[in-house]
Amino acid sequence: MSTTVFFLLISLSSSPSDPSIPDFHQLPVQNDEAAREDLAGWVVGRPERTAGLQVMSRGDLEAATSSQPRHFDLFGSDLESQAERRFLSGLPYGSVLSLAADRHRVDGLLLAAIIEAESGFRPHRVSPRGAVGLMQVLPATAKAYGSGDLLDPHVNVDVGSRYLAYLLETHDNLEATLAAYNAGPAAVQRYGGVPPFRETRAYVKKVKSRYEEYRRQARQQPAGFDRLVASRVGAGT
Repeated sequence: MSTTVFFLLISLSSSPSDPSIPDFHQLPVQNDEAAREDLAGWVVGRPERTAGLQVMSRGDLEAATSSQPRHFDLFGSDLESQAERRFLSGLPYGSVLSLAADRHRVDGLLLAAIIEAESGFRPHRVSPRGAVGLMQVLPATAKAYGSGDLLDPHVNVDVGSRYLAYLLETHDNLEATLAAYNAGPAAVQRYGGVPPFRETRAYVKKVKSRYEEYRRQARQQPAGFDRLVASRVGAGT
C-alpha cells in the first residue's frame, strides 16, 4: 500500500501544470515555415525516402496551406484533360493522338484540327508536293527526326506533333505557328507573321475554327458523343 501511495505522489507532483516539465500530450509549436516544411516531408515526400511516390506536388501543397484560397489537384486530377481524352477517343486514330499529345506536350484537340485540315483523317493521302499521311509530313522533316514510314499513323502523328511542338516554342502565337506549319517558318519570319498567301490564310482560319469547335464539343459532350463525332468526321464535315 505504501509503495502505491509513493508512486501516486510522484505522478501528482509531475503535473503538466508545472512549466518546467514538458507536456507530452501537446505538439511543440512551430512557425509557419517549419510546419510547412515538415508537412512537405510527409505529404510530398523526399526522394531518398519515397522512391518517387508522391501524393501531391509541392505546388499543390503550397496551394493547400496558403492563406489565400487557390486551386490544387489531389493525385494530379485534371478534368479538362479527361474531357479531351474522352472526346479524342471518339475520333479516328484518337488513341494515337492522345499518345502523341502526352509525349510531346501539345494539345490533342489542336492535333485533331490540323489533321482534319491536312488530310481529312486519311492516313494514306500524299499531296502533289510530297507531303504524306495524316499530318501531311514532308519526308525531309521525318528524316530530320530519324523516323521511318510516314504512312504508319503512329509514326506520322509522332513526327508531326514533334514538329508542331517545335513551332509552338519558336513562334509567338497560334496563328503564326499554324502559318509556319503550312507555309514554312521562313515565310513567317520573312513577313513577320502570317504571310499574305491565300492558301495559308485560309488554312489558319480553318484550323482555328475546327480547334475551337472541338474544344466546345469536348466541354459539352452529350451521351453517345463518340459516335456523333465519328459520323461527322466520316461525312467530311
